[in-house]
Amino acid sequence: MNRLSCGIDIVKVDRITNELAERILGDKEASIYNSFLNESRKREFAAGRFAAKEAFVKASNLKELDFKSIQFINDEVGCPIPDDTLKKAVDVSEISVSISHEHDFAVAVVVMLKGED
Repeated sequence: MNRLSCGIDIVKVDRITNELAERILGDKEASIYNSFLNESRKREFAAGRFAAKEAFVKASNLKELDFKSIQFINDEVGCPIPDDTLKKAVDVSEISVSISHEHDFAVAVVVMLKGED
């Protein structure tokens, strides 16, 4: 039997500091974060990833996971996708994430499908 779950979160971008970004971003995400030269773009990126991680925790109900282990990287066109190890770690068929930014806020939605491929 397939089970669909969803999580959503919103973050105020100016809440994000470099110290918070260092605490929550995994190695691959930190590499993307550090590639930005503009500080406001860095905060926006980290806020989106923070929202995605919170949405993931809500969808998976796995509150014990370290945020650094929940990584959303970019596909070949720049869309956020879960890191390969994330899907295996939570034993799901599909994880879809959408991140959006608007002025002072970043929002993310994570949808997960557990069950047969």
